[in-house]
Amino acid sequence: MAYTVLSLAPLPAELVKLLIQQTPGVPDFEVVAGYGLSDEEVRRCLPEADAVLGDYTFRHRITADLVSGASRLKLIQQPSVGYQHIDVDACTARGIPVANTAGANTESVAEHTIAWGLCLLKNMLYAHACTRECRWEQMSIQPAELKAKVWGIIGFGRIGRAVAARLKPFELGRVLYYDTQRCDRLSEEEFGVEYSDLGGLLSTSDIISLHAPLTEDTRNMIDRAAIDAMKDGVYLINVARAELVDEQALADAVRKGKVAGVGIDVFSREPIRQDNPLLALDSPKVLLSPHVSGVTAEAAGRIINMAAENIARVLRGESPESLVNAV
Repeated sequence: MAYTVLSLAPLPAELVKLLIQQTPGVPDFEVVAGYGLSDEEVRRCLPEADAVLGDYTFRHRITADLVSGASRLKLIQQPSVGYQHIDVDACTARGIPVANTAGANTESVAEHTIAWGLCLLKNMLYAHACTRECRWEQMSIQPAELKAKVWGIIGFGRIGRAVAARLKPFELGRVLYYDTQRCDRLSEEEFGVEYSDLGGLLSTSDIISLHAPLTEDTRNMIDRAAIDAMKDGVYLINVARAELVDEQALADAVRKGKVAGVGIDVFSREPIRQDNPLLALDSPKVLLSPHVSGVTAEAAGRIINMAAENIARVLRGESPESLVNAV
């Protein structure tokens, strides 16, 4: 019996099949291209699907109603770290494993974070703009050094640790981290970090980068009160989830000078809309990017190969890896 893989990703079915076939011992299967289908058409396809390759553009939401008839489904494989468009609880209730590609973009996001920290401190966007206009503002750019600064990391999982590792050569004064679980002393020594409660990290850090997952505890954790608790002139970098931050409160803080600059890669509505308060800020120290910190060519390759290998694993009758639910 041939298996069926429903691909909701914007990739040719032929390419998806070739990627899955790279893993030896995969039984016969077909790939159905589902990205261009309507929700109703996807619903009709799901009862015949043994595995689903999710949509990394998040256009196709996987809801409880959608999976209600997916009796053959052995895996929903999301080709990204984020999976907020999937009703994981509904999948769990129906015994459907859901997996992501955790760790595939760690290096990319960590590098993006460091790059933004340096750009903000060095005031690079302003330096570039005024030089292109033949304005020789050598004394007004006022770049600063990363050395001896205090960097606060909120969320000390894969990406938070990768950021800490990349900060070591810069000889910072301190690298603080806050997480719901403190890591062991040997790991703290390895990464050159000190544990801090959230309040201490906010009030002490010159630069704060966010790498926490979105949960009910972390939602809106950087609100007006948290921003008020920060050091004056702090820089904030968010490459995690937009919902960690109150965007309006952050925009107000930048406008007032409480926050000296920001690097934001994630937004409450994506694609970003004109009414986003961060777009109204006229400052060379407001750096915005379209959720691209983890979308390097190298990360994309790791993500799609990891996803394809996991689907192949399930088609061979093996247990999937990188599950986000317990079934």
